[in-house]
Amino acid sequence: MDTINALLAKLPGQSLPDYYVWVFTAINLLWFALFCFSKHAANNRFHKLKHSMNLELERRRKVYELKVCDYEDYCNELDAFYLRHQNDYQTLFLPLFTEFNSRYQAADAAEDTAAASIATLWFSGEIQRVSNAGLAELQTLNKQTAGLKLSAADDILEILEEIQKLYNKLLVVSSEQMNKLVAITLSKDYEAVKFIGEELQQVGRELKTQSNLLMHAIRRDLLSF
Repeated sequence: MDTINALLAKLPGQSLPDYYVWVFTAINLLWFALFCFSKHAANNRFHKLKHSMNLELERRRKVYELKVCDYEDYCNELDAFYLRHQNDYQTLFLPLFTEFNSRYQAADAAEDTAAASIATLWFSGEIQRVSNAGLAELQTLNKQTAGLKLSAADDILEILEEIQKLYNKLLVVSSEQMNKLVAITLSKDYEAVKFIGEELQQVGRELKTQSNLLMHAIRRDLLSF
């Protein structure tokens, strides 16, 4: 366009009719309008892209914050569960067994079968109470685990499933061990009491190991987000 204008500028003024001047002026105006339109369209595309990127960043930020909150709540509940139950054998089972054994032995010495039955029923009721409390905790943890599984990475998902199995195993073992205490009292095989807590402690150690693995997996997941 500049070349054409330069050539036209070399022509005598009278050789260029007025309408040609208007034509070239109009063409220049059209080119300018096209340039402005292109610039405006480019600006619009840029702002739309920027807005879209901001929305995506905001979405990712909210998802990240949600994951952090979910992980934090679950880990806090997991730690609280472990702290509550890490010494169950010493703080819960043995005191109940000691009380039951004392009542039962006193009834047995007095040959009071009614008192012995009452002691056994009392202990069975305590076992049921402890089992119900454990089941309620387990349901809460299962609910949190199910929610966490929806957005968890594959390695975290595997650990969560293993922890869930250990929760259930801990509840089953607890009930079994407490029932064994009744059999031990009836058979008076008190040496067997020494071995009652071993399986519970083993499950507790496995749960602690899986909890540590979960913490490391969560850190990797958040750092890679």
